[in-house]
Amino acid sequence: MDTGGQNVARGRTWPVRVKRPNERRSLSRSATRALDVLEYFGQARRPLRAMEIAKALDLHPSTTNQLLKTMVDSAHLVFDARAKTYLPSHRLAAFSAWLVESWGGDERLRRLVREVAAASGEIVTLTTPNDLFMQILDVAGVPPTDRPTERGLRVSVFGSAVGAAYLATLSDAEIARLADRGRLPPAEIAEVLASAARIRAEGFAEGPSPDEAIWSLAAALPAQGLPMVLGLAGPTTQVRPRSAELQAIMRTAIARWLAGEDPAP
Repeated sequence: MDTGGQNVARGRTWPVRVKRPNERRSLSRSATRALDVLEYFGQARRPLRAMEIAKALDLHPSTTNQLLKTMVDSAHLVFDARAKTYLPSHRLAAFSAWLVESWGGDERLRRLVREVAAASGEIVTLTTPNDLFMQILDVAGVPPTDRPTERGLRVSVFGSAVGAAYLATLSDAEIARLADRGRLPPAEIAEVLASAARIRAEGFAEGPSPDEAIWSLAAALPAQGLPMVLGLAGPTTQVRPRSAELQAIMRTAIARWLAGEDPAP
């Protein structure tokens, strides 16, 4: 949904491409479901019954039972027959410790996304570059029913607000290299470079979706390892007039995130 473009020629010829997870042939549903199970354990932080997992992940009971049995057989989960509950095994301890070292154990990025969504009332995303696309890592808020947004969704770097915010963090030479890979005409590469310069000065990318129904704002987060962009989007009629207010909300939340402070009440 976060597909607005900032300061790029309105007559641009490149399309804004969107790829949903279920549209990619390389996607393994079993692998994705297993990872979703582990993520849910991290959120719940307690042993779980099969029916709890099925309900939380919207899985059929038989699918859940087969998945959990496979994860127990591989020793990634352990099963308590008395309580009829599952729990991640010690095999994942080193992996978990590494994640905490890399990202912290307080879910600060997830809290940042949810804080901005709650304060703005709009859909908020956390994205990272994936080749010539920006991929959603996390999302909060309720998008319009005709524009579903989900983790894993990819939107093209060129033509999207989140992509423009990311491009502005790169050197002109790197932007030109990506634009050449994306087969942008020379004149449009010049527009992208000019757009990046303006975004660097202003700190935000913003603009409409191709049909102008959605207005998006985006800001690159200060370097913390993996490049990430915080995006916000909603109906143009309600987001564009609030642009200054919404930018202030995002700036304040990002400052608190950097300082390690708790979200605003």
